[in-house]
Amino acid sequence: MSKPKSKTQLEELVLVTLSFYEAMTFSQIILDFDSTILSDFPDFDKEMLSEILKELEIKKLIIKVKIDKEMGWRRVLPKRSWWKRLFPL
Repeated sequence: MSKPKSKTQLEELVLVTLSFYEAMTFSQIILDFDSTILSDFPDFDKEMLSEILKELEIKKLIIKVKIDKEMGWRRVLPKRSWWKRLFPL
């Protein structure tokens, strides 16, 4: 069973919004969304964002980080094999 296209697009939107270097809280993620792209998803809500963040954690594309008293998320840099690091293409 494949995912609906809109859910995949929302996952991509979340990944584009998140930073590799600085963790972002839930409210920062919402504020950084591109409003023009987000207008294509009128049924998008807080619960859906929480679900997408959990799925991306399971896929190991993001990690959960504690920021002061809140939880935040940060993108994970993709792992490269040692020979690709020595001999970049």
